[in-house]
Amino acid sequence: MKKFLLNGSFLSAIFSVFGLVKATVSGKRDWKLALLWISWIVSLVAIVAAISEPDESDEDTE
Repeated sequence: MKKFLLNGSFLSAIFSVFGLVKATVSGKRDWKLALLWISWIVSLVAIVAAISEPDESDEDTE
């Protein structure tokens, strides 16, 4: 959990959702908004996958 909370890209993705929620609540709902949500979800999944990969340096210490 610590490696997620200290990762800059993960923090950026988490803080960017606040603007996305604000746009969802106050803006008009069209295909662009759906595309924004899809792109945010895809980027979050990519970030989590990149953080969760076992490091090559961890294999050397065993």
